[in-house]
Amino acid sequence: MHVVIFESCPRGHRFTYVKHVVNGLADLPVKITIATSPGASACETFPEQLAPIASRFSMAEAYPEADPTNKFSYGWNTAASMVAAARDLKPDHIIAPSGDGVLEMLGAQRLALRAGAMSRTELEAMIMTCSWVYLPRGNPRRWARRRAWAALFGATGLRTLHIIDPLLRRSFRALTPSIARRTVLSPDPVEAYPAVSKVEARRRLNIPESGRLISCVGRLDERKGVDILIRAFLDAKLGSDDRLLLVGTHMPEVTSLLKGDAAELVRQGRIISQDGYVTDEQMILSIAAADLVGVTYRRHLGSASIVIRAAAQGRPILSSDLGWPGETCRRFALGTPCTVRDPVAVANALRSALESAPDFKPHPAAARFVQFHSVENAHQFWARRLRERLGLPPSQSLKTWDWVLETALPLPEGESPP
Repeated sequence: MHVVIFESCPRGHRFTYVKHVVNGLADLPVKITIATSPGASACETFPEQLAPIASRFSMAEAYPEADPTNKFSYGWNTAASMVAAARDLKPDHIIAPSGDGVLEMLGAQRLALRAGAMSRTELEAMIMTCSWVYLPRGNPRRWARRRAWAALFGATGLRTLHIIDPLLRRSFRALTPSIARRTVLSPDPVEAYPAVSKVEARRRLNIPESGRLISCVGRLDERKGVDILIRAFLDAKLGSDDRLLLVGTHMPEVTSLLKGDAAELVRQGRIISQDGYVTDEQMILSIAAADLVGVTYRRHLGSASIVIRAAAQGRPILSSDLGWPGETCRRFALGTPCTVRDPVAVANALRSALESAPDFKPHPAAARFVQFHSVENAHQFWARRLRERLGLPPSQSLKTWDWVLETALPLPEGESPP
């Protein structure tokens, strides 16, 4: 059976997900082709993520990466590239681990009879979030938009939709049961690494070993509320040896803040800024070095792997109270949720969370949450549908989300279970 993994964007951590799909299919009798953009094998992410397992797949570097600055054109052009890959490579099965904003446009192209090649293959995809699902209810115009997007989504013809946000599953069930029946609540895989002490992690990062440390890791922008965390650090009246570590690609708004209002603390070394692509090792060390991990997301409502990584390393988080981060923080006792819309509340929560960090003990529910999101479990989810198609028995060790919820804390009053 020929399986195409479609990922036109090699940057960020996209190839990390591709790696997990490849490894998940390693024991199956399938031929794997990665359909990606020209020059992807020369991208900085390729040597770390895919080069070590290059013998397991072939590359088709012929499908240009779309411009991500325009969401509509990005989705339309990426969907067109997926159709082209189906036409050129003639796979039996396509897996798209990054379907956000693309699947709706694929549905539109199928309705416009521009995606005939997709009818000759089976499509399996994952989305991290789905913005139209989060549109507020009660407004007729917004209701119409939700229905229109749902219709496009339903026209994709995909057989299996992986989601990693229980809130999405609840919304799909209420909005469009036909989509809900195709969804699988799957892991967002996080590697298991040997424990690293705070002192050792700080030493390897070449940062001061004393004092308390708040870490924020990944793409650093306003959408993820990094400016909220920086301003809370400025306002929280913390000790002189308390520090904020920022590791990852800095967007212009964050760089501007560090050169402006936060410049003095940067000069003093209390805000440590490391701008650039985050390797797996840097991610691990940055979390291990922390007393507290900042996840004060403003407009990111879906799953965030940094939350899972912090839980896996036993570090408490300071989280937004919104969306997946807020619910996950509460249900699995991962730290302190705060009202990110209130700067005073965030500063107070930061100070309180940092003071209580030495006494943090992971809740039993967090252990199951981490096991669910293990790499081994994610591999089994990616292999699940192909095992069915190949007539192989299902895995007996696969851990489902229902298994996780057996020890989870109850939702706040008024919220619906997944």
